Parts: sequence; structure tokens; C-alpha cells
Amino acid sequence: MVINMNENQFAENLMYYRKKKGLSQEKVSEYLEVSRQAVTKWEANTSRPSSDNLIKLAQLFEVDVDTLLGNGDREKSSTQGEISIGKMPWVFIGISVLCILAYIIHSALTDIFSIGIFICMFILCIPIQLFLHIYFSNAIKNDSFHGIAGFDNRTAYNIDEVKKLLAQIDLHIGILSTVYIFLLCVINGANLKMQWFNGILIVVYILSFITGIELSNYKMTDKIYRREDDRKRARRSIPVTAVYTLILCMGIGITGIVFETKGIENNTLTAIKICGLLILGIASATIGFLFENSKIKKWNPANTNYKTNKASIISFFICVIMYGLMCVV
Repeated sequence: MVINMNENQFAENLMYYRKKKGLSQEKVSEYLEVSRQAVTKWEANTSRPSSDNLIKLAQLFEVDVDTLLGNGDREKSSTQGEISIGKMPWVFIGISVLCILAYIIHSALTDIFSIGIFICMFILCIPIQLFLHIYFSNAIKNDSFHGIAGFDNRTAYNIDEVKKLLAQIDLHIGILSTVYIFLLCVINGANLKMQWFNGILIVVYILSFITGIELSNYKMTDKIYRREDDRKRARRSIPVTAVYTLILCMGIGITGIVFETKGIENNTLTAIKICGLLILGIASATIGFLFENSKIKKWNPANTNYKTNKASIISFFICVIMYGLMCVV
């Protein structure tokens, strides 16, 4: 196979596409089954890869061989199939803002304004919808994913699929938050006196928020991760996140039920005790969740079967005890 290689341009392109995909030299070397020093030499233009490795590199970076070698238009190649979030999240943000304004105006006219409901709607619209949309948009535009939860530089990702996933998550958050804000606006604006329903909405929102993200992750696991070991780690982390989400929602649900059934008033000593136990329970579950995720990242699927971290089990058990104490305070 005869290859016309622009050596200086190839070395530059190799580094460019590697960084664009968020891959380290070590990850590229593992993918090609060569030494890291070999990749370093290619980027330093002191040696060149074999024809087979050139083809593998082009497949890894999702470009044609000519472009990688410097015989094609790199900028044109990098803009083909460019992924963006689109305008729909802004539409949902606009609807959310209109709902909040409608609630404020209606509440001012009918004297039923609730600062708690307003803060809840404001948080959903600004920190969650708006800020996350801007953050995801910048991550997709600049190929910068280091602040995204779960993103690991040591993992070989298909960056284009990561972008598609972020776009899906952003749209999911936009739709979910807008629906929740609308329901809060209608129920509380109509003064239906369904405070218990607000608690149910919070639990449903958290469940839907995290479940939607996890389902998107699960569906795209095979496309996002290039190596089977990374796919197995990702699949292992999904049920851990699901259990953690259920525990959070259980805590919120138990708190609402205890307050409602026992007629506990806010700002009382009993209310403070229950909220304190809730915080301790969630903190314990969070510690267990972090322990478990840390072990999953270090797990080598090729050599060992996975065993749950004992510290995680203890943390979740402590959380259950805290929830139990909430019911008898």
C-alpha cells in the first residue's frame, strides 16, 4: 500500500485529532496495541506509523486517511456533521420564564404569593435549565467535557456520541423542568391547597430527572465508549446510580409523609430533628455512592468479577437507620 504522507502535517494532525477526541497518548497506544513512546514519536515527527495503524487511527478519529495524513482539508473535515444543541431548550426556558411571570402577576392580584413556590420555580428555571443549557452548549462547542460528571480523561470516548448524549440530556432537562414549573404555577396559582402534591412533584421530578439521564446513558453506552472494559464499567455504575436516586426520593417522601401524618409544624424542634436525620441519611448514602463509583472506576473487568464495596453497604445501611429514626421522632 503506497501512502503519500505529509509528515509535518501528519504529526500536527495526529495531536490535533487526539486532543479533539479527548484522548491521552496512552489511550491511543492501547487502542492500537503499541507503546506510548511510539505515539509520542509520531507526534514529534521522529517516526511514522504503519499502514495498518494509519487506518486504525483514521477510524479512531472518524476522519479519512488522506485528511489525517495532511492531504485533505482538516477544517472542512472537522466541521462536517457538526453537532449542536439547537434552539428548542431556549424555547422551553422562555416558556418557564413566562410561567413564573404569570404566577407572580396572578399572585400579586389575588394575594396568594408563596415565597417557597417562587424559589422552587426560580431554581428550576435559572440554575438548572438556563445554566446547564449554557454549560452543555459550551462543552459541545469547545470539546471541553472535563467538568461533566463521570467524564474521565483515562477513558477512550467517541466524542461525537458524547455530544449527542449531552444534547439529549439538555433537551430532557428543558422539557421536564418546564412541565414541572407549569404544574407548580397552575396548582398554586389556582390556590388549590394541595401542598402534599408539591412534595409528590418534587419526588417525581428527581426520579424523572435522573432516570432520563441514566436511560440515555444506557442506550448510548456501546456508542460512547470505544473499549469493552469501559462499557462494562459504565453498565455497572447505572444500577448504583438508580439505587442512590431511589434512596434520595425515599428520604424526601418519608419526610413529607411524617410531616403530614403527624401534623408537624415548620420551625419546631421536631421538624429540625427530622430534617437533621434526613440530611445525615442523605450524606451517608452519598458517601456510599462515591465509594462505589470510585471502586467501579478502578475495577478491571478482564481480570476480576465485581464485588460491591463493603463501605458502601455500611453507608447505605446507616442511611436506612436514619430514615427509620425519622418515623419515630
